[in-house]
Amino acid sequence: VAHCISLTTVNHCLDAAKACNIDETCQKLRTEYVSACIQPSARSGPCNQPKCNKALRKFFDRVLPDYTHELLFCPCTDTACAERRRQTIVPSCSYEEKDKPNCLVQLRLCKADYVCRSRWAQFQYDCQPSEQSTNGCKQQNYGACLLAYTGLIGSTITPNYLDNSTSNVGPWCSCTASGNHREQCSDFLIFFHDNFCLSESPILILEGHYPACFSCFSTLKTC
Repeated sequence: VAHCISLTTVNHCLDAAKACNIDETCQKLRTEYVSACIQPSARSGPCNQPKCNKALRKFFDRVLPDYTHELLFCPCTDTACAERRRQTIVPSCSYEEKDKPNCLVQLRLCKADYVCRSRWAQFQYDCQPSEQSTNGCKQQNYGACLLAYTGLIGSTITPNYLDNSTSNVGPWCSCTASGNHREQCSDFLIFFHDNFCLSESPILILEGHYPACFSCFSTLKTC
């Protein structure tokens, strides 16, 4: 019961940041990417996005998932916590742009790059939803799905939380001006927005960490 109360009242995203700061590698590489993402660029304006994305990829590639998953998927029950979670990848530089590009253009750029292309394919495989599966994931490997998701961060299709009021995620793009390829574009976004496997994976991982009180957390009640 005590664990359940703490789960609904403590800012776990803040706890995740503290845990990262204790680990030398996590702290060092997190400091590096934050610095790279907030540093103004004479050529690029407010920030140097390529440099920011490179530092982000280095962080998520080299730091243990125990730390990166806690930072990205920490459970939140209020907007302050959710906003901290949304800000994890410094979205003002790594994610958001003045205008939303077309998703298919971004996906085309991704597929033209070997690393991005392979990581997109891995994400599609590991996070493939299935109505026949009891947990919504065809591969039934939640950890692999989350790892594949983090593998996309720092790419042209970087995903992030869409706001601080939900857990919905997706890349910064739209299907405007998709022409005859509107359905293809919508399918791309749906893989993020309406993917039960992806949305349930953090919850199922969390359930493993707090099995005794998960039911009370999932309903946002104190027990």
